[in-house]
Amino acid sequence: MADDADTITLAFELAALERLADPSGVVSDTQRWTNHLGIVSDEPSYLVRKRARDYGFTPDFLPGPRTRSESLVKVKNQPEHAADRYIYVSADEAMRAAAEEHGWEFRPVEEAAETAGWRLHSGAMEDESDQHTGWP
Repeated sequence: MADDADTITLAFELAALERLADPSGVVSDTQRWTNHLGIVSDEPSYLVRKRARDYGFTPDFLPGPRTRSESLVKVKNQPEHAADRYIYVSADEAMRAAAEEHGWEFRPVEEAAETAGWRLHSGAMEDESDQHTGWP
């Protein structure tokens, strides 16, 4: 998926990860070709950290107490996440303009999944109460 000459910072929107049938497998796959991998979300940080643990990884960056758009700006401006390419995988097409305005390549989760060979959920999502308990 990535050219070997490029360094890549990839941000998954939490909702995009949750659309994937195997988020843990996708994270493992992406860690092989990205330099920096993290999550952005409007959800509280403790919930995002819990989901990251559920998916078996320690993200290089988390959203903190800010919006998705603010998180993209912050990550891009941090020297430790410097890269040739910044890719944002999102489940929300409305985020395209904000991502591109701040220098991120916007990829809808469906497009990214098709390109990379990842599977999306085929039916109903997990029970809502099971998805977000509010506990880290």
